[in-house]
Amino acid sequence: MIDAFDILEDQTIRNEFYQAFEKLDRIDLIQLLSDLKYIPLKAFDDLHIDDSELAKAISRFRSEYQAALQLKSFSNLDDIRKASEALEFEEPTSVALTKKETYILKELVGLNNELIIHQVVEGECTLLSRVLLYRYRVYDINKGVMANQKVTGAVIQKLEASAKKIGFNDGWLALGNLLASQEGLSTFCLSSSVLSNNIFGHCIFIELPSKQGKEVIRSLGAKIRKKRRFIKALSAEGAKTTINRLSKHEDFGTLHNEIHRFMGFLPNKFMRRTLQVKLWTMGLYQGNLDHDFGPLSTNALVEYLMTITEDDNTGKEALGLNIFNFGNDQCAISIRQLLTHHFLPVETAAIAQDQSSVSQIFDFVLEDKSRVTSLSRNEKKRVHKESQKLKKNIEIKLRVESRTIINGASPKKARQYKAKKGIMKFFSNLFKFVKNAFTKLLKLIKKLFRLIKKTIKIIYSEIKEAFQHFKDGLTFLFGKRIISTNTSITTDYDFDFDGITKIHSVPTTQELQDHAATVRNYAAAIYPTLNFIRIVIKWGIHIATGPIGWLKILISIAKLFKEMLRKQILVKLA
Repeated sequence: MIDAFDILEDQTIRNEFYQAFEKLDRIDLIQLLSDLKYIPLKAFDDLHIDDSELAKAISRFRSEYQAALQLKSFSNLDDIRKASEALEFEEPTSVALTKKETYILKELVGLNNELIIHQVVEGECTLLSRVLLYRYRVYDINKGVMANQKVTGAVIQKLEASAKKIGFNDGWLALGNLLASQEGLSTFCLSSSVLSNNIFGHCIFIELPSKQGKEVIRSLGAKIRKKRRFIKALSAEGAKTTINRLSKHEDFGTLHNEIHRFMGFLPNKFMRRTLQVKLWTMGLYQGNLDHDFGPLSTNALVEYLMTITEDDNTGKEALGLNIFNFGNDQCAISIRQLLTHHFLPVETAAIAQDQSSVSQIFDFVLEDKSRVTSLSRNEKKRVHKESQKLKKNIEIKLRVESRTIINGASPKKARQYKAKKGIMKFFSNLFKFVKNAFTKLLKLIKKLFRLIKKTIKIIYSEIKEAFQHFKDGLTFLFGKRIISTNTSITTDYDFDFDGITKIHSVPTTQELQDHAATVRNYAAAIYPTLNFIRIVIKWGIHIATGPIGWLKILISIAKLFKEMLRKQILVKLA
């Protein structure tokens, strides 16, 4: 039996990936189920949970999922289900989640218009109500209301009251959907009377008093100490006056008390959390979603500003326009400037199909540039040299990530953002200006160097998904290829992929329909999967002779998988 990991020649690397992928599956499972409170939230912190409890949680999710599918007018869940059908070669049920179910759960907890909810069943705890309450918790709105609570009148009253406190008057359900739309949320923050008619719609206030926070401020240096530059970028006279007044406080105690007073207001807390979540959905913030916009959040914001600008000079200027240091660890961030000039342009941008994943961006940089005819020989040589440095850096980080997963770092873990739309838009924005020009390619490589440490978990996740899909394809290709949706009917594909259906007993009409649908799904996947496997096996044969390294194979598998998945989703949704 051929194993997907056999294409990796190095036995040590092969073992590391195999063990890490297996353990990461369990970590993902626990995070996704605890996000929606099918298991306790604390289960993710130490990853200790009884297998029988896990099995009950999965059974509960499946039951609620099937019930939600029946209520077609309540949400667009059926569209998500159809998209998941592009992931083939699944057992119908298992103790762990199938890849289709994992895909669905990632979409459910996504915050970029993945799941849109029109209605929920009041007085019950359902899949849709769990998702809505999870969104409120992510944004720290009524965090005392947990995802597994019944949606009673009392719960709805609390959520309605919270919505009105930030200037949202269209009801708790509409706010729940808005919290899962980064573009919609940015627009709301710019227009809400409660947020925009006072200082908090223009600036948010933070402090970084810890040693790590002081190092962050020191690293930003004079770039965030130029008051005139920061104030000039503010659009409201009231905001300019407030910042100017605060900056003239000579008494640290008075300034500290006033900043703290600002930080305690709900609008300021909500805007801080909104900014933190936006950085989280782009894969840049990897700390816990907490009440503070601290050193990790500030560093993530700096990485974002320095990465989306075309060069370091514009990036450094953007820092001064968006962050101002009063001194003594007290800072202001121009939230309106950030939303208007940085976040919204990324959130509203279309994603080019050849740039729709992190692996595609890295594959573009690492591929053979001899096909780029616009570069001179010396330019190609330099791009190749820089891409080899990047390749080596990714190899090191990937192996470190494998070992970190296997060895199980600290018990307290930060939840990784699992859906991919925000991440895709962010990386597509990085790639948009590259037109095979020498200087643009070097700038892209430099940006990717900045992001390796932040995004290695995302690259790793893409590789894991693609490799495991490839393993499923090999199992189907070289295995028994028997499809059995119930005890009445089986379809057995022979060596030439001709299907023979056997009737064991009289099936019901529903059983026939279910089996026919499953066979159609498998049949639709045979040819793209065979082509996928053919290409990857070809890479595996070449690895011994050296033209392609193991990293290039892994990233190329991820790229190929994403393209194949996208095409199959488009076919199934057509």
